[in-house]
Formats: sequence, structure tokens, C-alpha cells
Amino acid sequence: MGLVRIFKSSLKLPSKKALFSLNRESMRDTMIYILVLMFLICLPDATRITYNYIIGERSIPVDLFITQLIIIYPFLVAFLMVAGVSLHAGIAYVTRSFMRRKLAFQQLWKMTAYALTIPVMLTIILRAFQLDSFLLLALPFILLHVLLYQMITVFPKRKT
Repeated sequence: MGLVRIFKSSLKLPSKKALFSLNRESMRDTMIYILVLMFLICLPDATRITYNYIIGERSIPVDLFITQLIIIYPFLVAFLMVAGVSLHAGIAYVTRSFMRRKLAFQQLWKMTAYALTIPVMLTIILRAFQLDSFLLLALPFILLHVLLYQMITVFPKRKT
């Protein structure tokens, strides 16, 4: 498992060489990569919540807080990650249908997972600078679907 290699290839998307090398990655590596990305995007929030709890905003007992932070929050993030990637892959599937390309949903799911790298990094930067404009928050979503469109065009058309 080469998360650094996957990360470097994800940054090169939508190039054909990077796309085909990422499609050869196992689903296990894809899931681990996406979980790491989601961990990075959620880490600042978890840190802020923990800091606020420690300095005095205690509305729940310590054991319940630790349970939520260690068990419930990671499972929620993992569920939302799978659901979000599946939703965007579904949109890519509709795009693929209109473009008449030879792609299965599984391929689109992996492509979506790897295409999330740049939008997630952009989201982390926007959140770090606390930029909350609707246009700026929509930018990663738009960027993701532009990348997916470009990646779908690499594959050949179906023969009719």
C-alpha cells in the first residue's frame, strides 16, 4: 500500500497515465486513502471540539464525550465518506451515460474517490482561513465534477 504514491498520482489527475495507474489500485487501498483524507478534513473540528470541552464548555459527562469522539465520530465520518463518494459516483454515472463511455460504477467510484484529493485539500485551506462564502464552499464541488468529466472523457465511447 503506497498512500504517498496514490496521493502523487491523485494530484496528477486527470492525466491518462495517473488515471489508469489509480484504477489498478485495490479497493482496500482506495478505502484507506479516502479514510485518511476524511480524517484530515475532520481533524481540525475534532481538535476544536476537544479544546472547547477541556476549557470548560462541558454539557455532557467525560465518558460520554470520549465515547462520541473516539467511536461515534469516526464511524459517522466513515459512513458519510462512503455515502458521499457513492452519491458523486452516481452523478458521474449519469454523466457517463450521456457521454456514452465504457465505464462501470465501480470504476467511477474509485475515480471519484481519487478525484476528491484536490477538492479536499482546497476545502482544508478554505476552512483554515475561515472563508465561508457560498461561492467558495461550492468551488470544491464544482472542481470535483470538472475533474470527473475530464476523467470520463479519457475512456472510449461505446460502440452502437
